[in-house]
Amino acid sequence: MSDYFSLVEGGGADIDCRRLEGGLAAVASNVDLYAPQAERYANTILQRFVYAETDRCSPKATSIALGILKALGRQTSGASAVASQQAIGGLLELARTYYVPCDSADTTPYVSDICSDALTCIANAMLLHPECRSRVAEHQCLDNIAKILGATNGDLTVEFLCARCLLLALGTKEAAQYCVEQHGLQNVLAQTAQAALNADGLTSAANSRFTPQQVLAEVLKAALSLCTYSLQWIHDTEPESDSSFPQERAIEFAALLDVSLRVLCNSPLEAHHLSSAAKQAVGIAMDFSTNSSAEIRELWLPGMATLQNVDAIYDLLKGIVSHTTSESSETGSCADNVISEYQDELTPLALVLTRLATEHPDARQRLFLAIYPEGTIDYSELPENRPGLSAKLVRLMKIPHGGMLPGAIGDLLLALLGHDIKQFIMAVGYGNAAGYMVARNIAIPSDIIEQVKQQDDESASVDPITGRYWDQEGIDRELASMTDEEKEREAERLFVLFERLNKTGVIKVENPI
Repeated sequence: MSDYFSLVEGGGADIDCRRLEGGLAAVASNVDLYAPQAERYANTILQRFVYAETDRCSPKATSIALGILKALGRQTSGASAVASQQAIGGLLELARTYYVPCDSADTTPYVSDICSDALTCIANAMLLHPECRSRVAEHQCLDNIAKILGATNGDLTVEFLCARCLLLALGTKEAAQYCVEQHGLQNVLAQTAQAALNADGLTSAANSRFTPQQVLAEVLKAALSLCTYSLQWIHDTEPESDSSFPQERAIEFAALLDVSLRVLCNSPLEAHHLSSAAKQAVGIAMDFSTNSSAEIRELWLPGMATLQNVDAIYDLLKGIVSHTTSESSETGSCADNVISEYQDELTPLALVLTRLATEHPDARQRLFLAIYPEGTIDYSELPENRPGLSAKLVRLMKIPHGGMLPGAIGDLLLALLGHDIKQFIMAVGYGNAAGYMVARNIAIPSDIIEQVKQQDDESASVDPITGRYWDQEGIDRELASMTDEEKEREAERLFVLFERLNKTGVIKVENPI
């Protein structure tokens, strides 16, 4: 039997449906043979199945044709054909026309594949040709995607693909504003995410290409993008608001905060990392202040279990920090390669906890007791050697090349101490605090030395440089016990610190020779 392209390029005007289906099946079974001329063959499919109904004789023929187009679209040249405005618009119309919710009584074979293959073609084109993302962001295209997503009812494949298309298309504040105002997309995404969260752990449908966990993560990625660009246009109209959603706007997005907090409370660490869904959820949560409306406060701090969200986020932070510092200790220090693997997860967790501690006294007290389990700061040990999580946080805070993480950790510790800079220096030691303070442009009180040397008994005073009771003999012992490698690492850390202080004008370092 002749393959499809031979049939149509041979000039056959009226080819019966059975021959078309057979020719398409012949191509589908050896589609790699057509890859060298992917753009040519992709255009043929588009011309006869998408732009017109010339060969759209049956759902089976259309489904096979889009399966071929999907395969050809994995090639850069094939994707270029799909990346045109006409192709994207036509594929979305086709997807919407043929979409059948999974709970529908319509069980016509091949119909459900047409929608998912059309969406796959578009997503592949956006990945291979990023310039076409602006075409998908056109209002009519966004309309079709939003309407398809809003009509799904547990169809994991279509939900994932719609979310992927939205994630790639939502690259401007104008697109985000349109989706929010015309489709309430934030609520559609929240409902889809909640359904996936409820289905988490269940066996996905036999015909689904994605698990509930994958769908949940992808939907929250699209939601985070929507929040990010929505904040841009909101702040353009309300420039006096801070980095979070203003009170009235926050209510519009409350459903996304709700599902994000549920994800954080129900997503244990996976191999010491946040789950993919939790990474997106904490990013969304960062955009909401507890000082917002009563509705938002109730989501953050629910009545009968006021601090459950605080505890859940803290447990995630603690689990990663404990593993990170333990792994670093095995290699001798907080190695850059270890920190770089975790800082993108730890930083937003620390920032969310900082906001909670700053805005809510009970949250601050709960976190203080969790990080300093004795309820007070133990000045008999160096800050980096104290019991509890505080020592591990101090170790992370003083990493010279830790990106945004040291600053986020410093913000958290400062918030726990009521933003009292003198108490902060005494708690972590000026040697550990100096780099953070310079980076945050925090002035060092001129009388800090006199005021932080408080007498806790008749013989001991706190050394503000180390954050521990003064003990010269102990310092000498520690220095003697350090290996040459440890001394070299400490010297490098101090060199980076003094260079930073010198460049910012806090101190003036001169070559003594």
